[in-house]
Amino acid sequence: MKSRVALVLALLLGLLGPACVDRGTEHRVRANAYFRGGDYPAALKECDDGLSAKPDDVATLILRAKVLFEMQRLDDAKQDFDRAVELGAGRGKTYVGDAYLGLAIIASRRKDWPVARAEFDKLLALDPSDVGTRTNLARVELELGDLPAAETNADFAAHARPQDEATEFILGKVLLAEGKLDDASAAFDRIHDANANAPSAPYGLAMVAAKRGDKDAALQRLREAVALKVPNPGDIATDPAFASLKEDPAFLRIADGASHAPPGGGIHPDDPSK
Repeated sequence: MKSRVALVLALLLGLLGPACVDRGTEHRVRANAYFRGGDYPAALKECDDGLSAKPDDVATLILRAKVLFEMQRLDDAKQDFDRAVELGAGRGKTYVGDAYLGLAIIASRRKDWPVARAEFDKLLALDPSDVGTRTNLARVELELGDLPAAETNADFAAHARPQDEATEFILGKVLLAEGKLDDASAAFDRIHDANANAPSAPYGLAMVAAKRGDKDAALQRLREAVALKVPNPGDIATDPAFASLKEDPAFLRIADGASHAPPGGGIHPDDPSK
């Protein structure tokens, strides 16, 4: 990893040129290289050294917040994101979108859905066409029970990025919550059409079948999802979509078996940081 970080540093500093690099910027470049290499303690030290030289550098504050987030120091990360927004507000050309995103993700992790929505709304105002922000907003609005707004954002994202797994899955969940079962099923089918090995497709279809009261179809689809290594398998037993099956022995066996299996590499539809 050290050799890779050294290469990144050499490339970045070489591109900037020795005459263009002040002390604060050099520390931020080094911090970014360590961050990309996964060496978060080293990245944090470089950020701190950079802020010693330029205490109000918004870019370094945002990078430091990202490092702290990866280190699971969410309170400290939020403090730096907040500070970056405060400083950037008075500088018309300073981009603070990454700070809004960081604050939204932290709020989502804490299930503080009103705050998450407010931060994603700020991010969307910077770029109304951003598919990721629309998808995340739909996810948050679904949690808040604002289904019309959730469908608007999810539908926008799905049309902008057809057959994308994350956008179609969230659209399917919203449609399912609205009771539009045929439309929800079609969204999950589109995931399968794009990638037959995507576990979210049978998982979504299992949710639709459970909502229809078709226990056998729900269990079969759920088995398919587990076989395809559905992410977060430990959450199956408590997923509200399967509330009608929670006492069923076959469902409990599937959920228990999945919880002891290694998670897969598919999407994490309920985590906007992914």
